[in-house]
Amino acid sequence: MLWIHRYVGFALSLFFLLWFLSGFVMMYKDFPYLSRKEALERVEGIPREQARVSPYALSLKQNLSPYSWASIKMVALRGRPVYKFQDNTGEFHCFFADNGEKVPPVNKNEAKRIARRFMRNGAAIAKVGVTNELDQWTPRTRFLPYLPAYRVYSDDGNGTVCYVSSVTGEVFQKLDRADKIWAWLGAIPHWIYFKDLRIRTQLWRDVLVAISILGSIMCLAGLYMGIVRVRWKKQKKWAFSPYKRIWFKWHHYTGFIFGLFTFTWILSGLFSMNPWKWSPSNSLDEQALEVWSGGGLAPERFVRPPADVLSALNEVDQKGVSELALTCFAGKSYYEVWMADGSVKLLPEEQIHISFEGLEAKAYARQVQELHPEAKHLKATILTDYDAYYYDKHRTKPLPVVKIDVNDKWNTTYYINPKTTRVLMKYETTSRINRWLYHGLHSLDFPGLFFRRPLWDVVVIILLLGGTSVSITGLVLTCKWVKRKVMMKSSALNRTR
Repeated sequence: MLWIHRYVGFALSLFFLLWFLSGFVMMYKDFPYLSRKEALERVEGIPREQARVSPYALSLKQNLSPYSWASIKMVALRGRPVYKFQDNTGEFHCFFADNGEKVPPVNKNEAKRIARRFMRNGAAIAKVGVTNELDQWTPRTRFLPYLPAYRVYSDDGNGTVCYVSSVTGEVFQKLDRADKIWAWLGAIPHWIYFKDLRIRTQLWRDVLVAISILGSIMCLAGLYMGIVRVRWKKQKKWAFSPYKRIWFKWHHYTGFIFGLFTFTWILSGLFSMNPWKWSPSNSLDEQALEVWSGGGLAPERFVRPPADVLSALNEVDQKGVSELALTCFAGKSYYEVWMADGSVKLLPEEQIHISFEGLEAKAYARQVQELHPEAKHLKATILTDYDAYYYDKHRTKPLPVVKIDVNDKWNTTYYINPKTTRVLMKYETTSRINRWLYHGLHSLDFPGLFFRRPLWDVVVIILLLGGTSVSITGLVLTCKWVKRKVMMKSSALNRTR
């Protein structure tokens, strides 16, 4: 046990220190991603009256696949409405919604105009670069369909840069100098988000899983050693370490007090990677989505021009439409109309000029029953506040939601946004366990603590300080051991000579 703790600790001591130090930053700063709220607020509004070509008519004109697509959306580009068809490989196929023609690639000058309008800072464009591959600030594969892209830098003194897709004309990433600094201090070392590793998703996952497993084993060995080496001293009430050297002694003390937290924190980091996929996804799989939608998202289910459907909006809403998303539920077709203020309205495709306030909970219960025909009992409730499984520290997740509990062998629960008909979260027995092993132990997002700020901040900071002290003493011992070994080797060489 001593050998395991010593030598694995030597290898991982610097990792542990970086993880704890970056944890302070991660309490308040995530990796910089363009938020959906900011994107909806800043994009060009859709000229609804020009959207005269229906998805079905477009699919006939362009000979598109009649089968299910991953997503179909409408945005604005060059003052015109544009369809974005995304296939199951992630690739975008873009067409103008006013005449059905294919959208040509966005050029550099257009990218500059799009970025200048998006940034809204009135600053000139300093330079424009082109990227054909993922970089440090777009390290995830979900960005691949937007490439090639332009990096448009603003001369605003803040180092602001927008990534504009040449395929869709959208800004899909925006950050400035401060975002980059916080990322290098927080998310990048914490998640080992170095570009050359992160873009190789499976390798990155394997590296994190391996380090987390070794770290957990090292912590367990340390806990064992810390307990069995306790020697209470009668003359000193609180002294229990047998070590006389200061760094050994304080590593024993800090490890004894904060070792359990250090172990659970590293272990929960392992569960964040869902190793060996032991916990099911919180999203619907392809088969479930097919049942939920009632046949999949196919263009032939949208035969009415969007302009006709959007005419049901009031005059104020018609001026602020940022995005349309096509969706299907229980065999019926709907338009999700996303406004610039982040709100959303659901409009049925087959009816015009109607008062529609969304579907009732029983409609979702019927469709959940289709997913679980063996279940004999469903319980549907309306959540107006977050619970232990559906929550958000920034309180940005939509409310109210429909919660449906299924009496099946997995005790499945669904959280559904009634404004979009979409399943936001799905939990089963193992995913509930994973929620507590990962988020509960890693972020301390326990009900009663998580939303009680600054109590949560104080508790987490104290624990992070404890973990940092364990890591610092361990790193010092590592450095001293390395120095001692180097000196011994040098002395041996001198004697040989």
